[in-house]
Amino acid sequence: MLYNHQDLKVLKDEIEFVDTALIPFASADMNGSARDNASDMEMIQMVTIQLEKQFKGRLFITPAMMTVEGMTEVLETYIEQLEAYGFKKVIILTHLDKSFDSAHSIVVNRIPLEDMDAEMKMSLINDEVKNVMKQVITIWNHRN
Repeated sequence: MLYNHQDLKVLKDEIEFVDTALIPFASADMNGSARDNASDMEMIQMVTIQLEKQFKGRLFITPAMMTVEGMTEVLETYIEQLEAYGFKKVIILTHLDKSFDSAHSIVVNRIPLEDMDAEMKMSLINDEVKNVMKQVITIWNHRN
């Protein structure tokens, strides 16, 4: 499910089945790493789109959240809101090596997509999607 009017309309009734929220999370700093940050966000978006297709009806994809200068206060507040809404699991999909007390983090690989041909790009993205899917399933199978 996605953060859109139609899916939000049915989400509250389906919360027992759609028990996991996934937050795409990246750095938006406009410094010397801006191009790398943009590439990281592109990778996270592509992986997220595929995850939603594979786990439709079990996973709620939130809007992407960004950090500037490593600040995570808004993200932490959002995690609390998602838990209060009824999500049993909150997963942060990111390229950043950060941990959060009440959410699981899955770190996607940094892959320079901008100079690759389309076939190679899709192959690497599909590999990353499979890796992330395995991690999501592991989180679901863990009882905490």
